[in-house]
Amino acid sequence: MTQIAKPETVAGAFDGTTVISDDLAYTVYTDGKELMAEMPDPDVMMYMVQGGRKIPLEKIPRAKRPVVMTTGSHHYQTYWVASERYQGLLQTLPLVYLIKDKRWVPREEAFIRGPADRGRMVTQWNHHCIRCHSTAGNPGLDEKGMLKSRVAELGIACEACHGPGQAHVLRQQALAKDPKPKGSEDPDTTVVNPARLDHRRSSMVCGQCHGLYVTRDEYAMRFAREGVLFRPGEDLNKTRYYMQHPHSNPTPASRADLQRNPKFYSDRWWGDGTILGAGREYTGLMASACYKKGEISCVSCHSMHRSDPDDQLKQGADTAQACVGCHHEPKFNAAISTHTFHSANSEGSNCLNCHMPYTSYALLKAIRSHQISSPKVEASARFGTPNACNLCHLDKTLAWAQRNLVKQYGHKQIELTVEQRDVAASILWLLKGNAAQRVIAAWHTGWEPAQRASGNDWLAPFSARLLGDPYGVIRYVAARSLKSLPGFSDFSYDFLGKSNYLSACVAKATQVWESRPAPEKRGDALLLDAEGRVEVSKLEQFLRDRDEQSITIQE
Repeated sequence: MTQIAKPETVAGAFDGTTVISDDLAYTVYTDGKELMAEMPDPDVMMYMVQGGRKIPLEKIPRAKRPVVMTTGSHHYQTYWVASERYQGLLQTLPLVYLIKDKRWVPREEAFIRGPADRGRMVTQWNHHCIRCHSTAGNPGLDEKGMLKSRVAELGIACEACHGPGQAHVLRQQALAKDPKPKGSEDPDTTVVNPARLDHRRSSMVCGQCHGLYVTRDEYAMRFAREGVLFRPGEDLNKTRYYMQHPHSNPTPASRADLQRNPKFYSDRWWGDGTILGAGREYTGLMASACYKKGEISCVSCHSMHRSDPDDQLKQGADTAQACVGCHHEPKFNAAISTHTFHSANSEGSNCLNCHMPYTSYALLKAIRSHQISSPKVEASARFGTPNACNLCHLDKTLAWAQRNLVKQYGHKQIELTVEQRDVAASILWLLKGNAAQRVIAAWHTGWEPAQRASGNDWLAPFSARLLGDPYGVIRYVAARSLKSLPGFSDFSYDFLGKSNYLSACVAKATQVWESRPAPEKRGDALLLDAEGRVEVSKLEQFLRDRDEQSITIQE
């Protein structure tokens, strides 16, 4: 994930491309063998961002800096330049290279950030990123307040998960010389193996990076000077306080904290306490009954060494087999349809789709929630958290989902608004929802299981409206999903276009849909009249009533 920047490790095209980020120009190019950026002086930019004197954009001096490090390998890649004023300090180049798209974009357009949080995205690697994108990272704060950062290795290497390895190496070297000494068949205790730890200590190994925490006060300065204090196999809670949403951990103190710091929670959780931002899988797992009452751990489903590097899932861990290995009852196996009310081999009988739906966001897509739970209409009606039923059955209302959950699983019936009773939940999320709801719903309009369950010939006029969304990420996700719908595979669109262009694209996409045969599905719930035409007045009213609260998702 983190490497020294060299031609063989860099995905981005350093070919003279200029990208505008927050009204400032950044040019990436190659100078002989060096990868370079011509940019506003990063030290001046950092000074401004950290609260120094504001400087008019035209007076910010330009600088040329070598690009020295990269972060990212699967979806996009970011780059780092060295400070000339502060020795050893690395600052982000505020550009992102989208690997599959083969294009540069401004960093602020690669993340969901509300207007109040869209300040210049200048980040220091030494303070924050070093914690999880290196092995044994140490900021190296000295007595003079200077940073002399160092790492054992860039990226996540063996010792990040297995702990110090010198004794293990010596043991293996000895075995190479004498493969059958006394005790050689005993388990190797010279190194930590997360698979041999109990489920809590094992998950803590992953939770050191994939969890939401605050360093305990007495350890904060030690980390700044000595680096990571946790070693695999130890109790992660010794040095850190792991956060949970007050709805998952209701105490007087947590409720009071929610009142004092509402934005801290809204940036990271849905209102019902379900994790919103991906990269917090351990936090979600800890709130799950499978962890609290059972023995599930990260390595129950993931393998670091026998898997595709993207998601690192064990074979079969993306199917119901991930759950029935523990849940042996017939209703979860041979008679699964009696539990799911879906055919045995359908997506509706894949446990993950109901209990780990794609309700977390990161990396320009929806990601499975690791907060294992059951669908609840109340969470959608009261807090706006999308539920698994309506994310697959995009053509159905919350009232439809409630009828089924009450009848089939004995859920308590709650009062719904007229819109929640009469209009498909997905349409409400796409048109009226806040930014988090819109991006999750937009991703699901391109999800094949949802298209098969709901039909896909009616979705375009609603997805099209998001091509002009205020959030660049939502425009990107909506366009990608739109291109998976009938008639749109070659639809031309650039999510970074100016407002007039975006408005024209919304109109063009609507025209494309109107020129196609009328959809098979229609009716009031889909805002489609008897002839399959959109009820424009209702659609426009929903857009006017959109939840415009500022949403930032902390990935």
